[in-house]
Amino acid sequence: MNPRLVWLVCVCVGLVVAQDDGSTDDGGSADDGGDGGSGDECEESWEYIDFLRKDVNEKVQEILEGLRDAKNKGGVAVLEDTVSSTMKQVLEIREGILDRIFKLRKSEITICEDQNIKQEENLTNLRMDIMSILLKLIDRDSASIEKLKEIRDDLLEFRMTVNNEVMRVMMLPQGNKAQKKVDTGDCAECELLDNLRSKIENLINCAENDGDQGDDEEGSNAEASTEPAAGEGGAEGGDDGSAECMPPPMYFMELMECNRKIDDETERLFPSLFATVDEVERKEIEDQLNSLKSIREEIEEVITKLSKTKPDDEEKLRKTVSRSLSNTLSTLQSLEKECKQNCGPEGCDSCGAEILYEMLDKMDYYEQIYNNTEAEPVDLNDEVRRDLMKFISANSEESTNILKKKVEGTLDDCDQEKLDVFNKTKNPLWMLVNTTIFAEATEEPLFMVQAMKEMLNQLLSEYCAGEPVPERKNLDDGPSCQWEEYEQTGEYINKIDEIIQESLFKPGGDSAKLDAQLGFIEIKKLLDKRVEKLFLDGMVCPDEATTIKKQWMIELNRCMVIFMNSKLKFTEMTRLERIQCTKSLRAAMELRRSDLLQQELESSINQIGENLDGFGYGPGQ
Repeated sequence: MNPRLVWLVCVCVGLVVAQDDGSTDDGGSADDGGDGGSGDECEESWEYIDFLRKDVNEKVQEILEGLRDAKNKGGVAVLEDTVSSTMKQVLEIREGILDRIFKLRKSEITICEDQNIKQEENLTNLRMDIMSILLKLIDRDSASIEKLKEIRDDLLEFRMTVNNEVMRVMMLPQGNKAQKKVDTGDCAECELLDNLRSKIENLINCAENDGDQGDDEEGSNAEASTEPAAGEGGAEGGDDGSAECMPPPMYFMELMECNRKIDDETERLFPSLFATVDEVERKEIEDQLNSLKSIREEIEEVITKLSKTKPDDEEKLRKTVSRSLSNTLSTLQSLEKECKQNCGPEGCDSCGAEILYEMLDKMDYYEQIYNNTEAEPVDLNDEVRRDLMKFISANSEESTNILKKKVEGTLDDCDQEKLDVFNKTKNPLWMLVNTTIFAEATEEPLFMVQAMKEMLNQLLSEYCAGEPVPERKNLDDGPSCQWEEYEQTGEYINKIDEIIQESLFKPGGDSAKLDAQLGFIEIKKLLDKRVEKLFLDGMVCPDEATTIKKQWMIELNRCMVIFMNSKLKFTEMTRLERIQCTKSLRAAMELRRSDLLQQELESSINQIGENLDGFGYGPGQ
């Protein structure tokens, strides 16, 4: 018997069964589900969301992955086999939806009338959508490249419909209450300098750009990760205030917060100064205290100037901050760099680290060049490019000399480390050169410089710790850039769903807000780790790094700022207000993921066609 006829019979039988089920229980539609319907006693929505994600979307995902992997199958029957397996999986999804509708009508699933979920109505729409896909799979000419692309598009659209339904349910109002009480910890010396530098840098940026921050979000991101929670009375809330521009009359408050941090660190250092008997250690502590004292005095002087300026003279307030804090920022940058270079009990004596320190110095120099806002972008790019070309040339010459030693058999471990660093950084450095050639503005080259610093610092920590540095990825050895980004983005979405489910959707205790903040920090760690890996792999997937730095991190930081605001009354927020920012980030990631999946499927299906051509079969044959 023709297999298609068999499938057609199965589908028709399923339709009849579903209609019989529906006709039997039309009168019993969810009458029993209304008991409670009141927040804690009745919760229908998340169980429905879980069904959509696991029993519908994950299975659609498996189908799409099967279409993608079909290119690896051999033989002339690849199209027929693909259509057959796809049909079987689509039927499973349809059966799951029908089964849930049946249980809803039998009142086996609790319905909370006041939550207005409308499961049955929306599941019926999904059932009709999946049925239309089934009909196309049954069609006589479904085993063709063009039809397969059409089915792919329908599945992608169906997947997006399910995602939209998930987001709709998440955003429905709910009257639960939750309380919060969060606390914060202290930080180490380098983290303090990083926080101070970020705050001062942000204030200058806000003052010079009339409150528009542009793309400089990394400082506030880093700061947010070190102090995740806001303290009582707004004292700690300023830790993440650097992520957004406050009105000029409020500049002095941010500076007062900086001085408060310096006072805390000074108080922490003094006992060590009196306790130590080692003269070298005493000298180091004295130097730290003197540096902090100098910075505090400079900041206090600016606070005095601001306090003597009329609050409505915003232009003068901006100029005061921009001009008076420049030297302070330069001092903090130098102190932070020195602190990070000498961190750890014994410093770092790795030969590879010596090269990395030189490269970090170069990146700091390029950052200073790009911070010169008075020069023309083309001149800044040209200056960086000329210096970088000389630097690469010097590295190449040293690398060649080391290779000669390797040929002669005189290569030692120190030279090998240097050679490894040269090899790992060569491609990213050339990418920076190319960026300075083709970029019309300075934003993209500056982003590359900052990303390069992240990669170098990651390598530095690995060489100084004596840990093996992972080998660079060869793009031909694994999945495509689109597929890797697709899977990585899925991990971020899963973490976002976890935050929504456990902390935002229905908060269950005093720690809900803190848990959400810590969840955001976990996502940021995932993003940072991914960017580091991309650069260690030689930046073979630059689009993903750009998306992370210029879209996900900025949006994530916005959410962190909102939740770390000490004035935020979490207990008074509605579900819609709690989820709004996180929902926007999730929706953007889902959209990006859909685009990536479509690109990957397009490539895979085209490859199936090319393989069939090799067998002598044209499209649709």
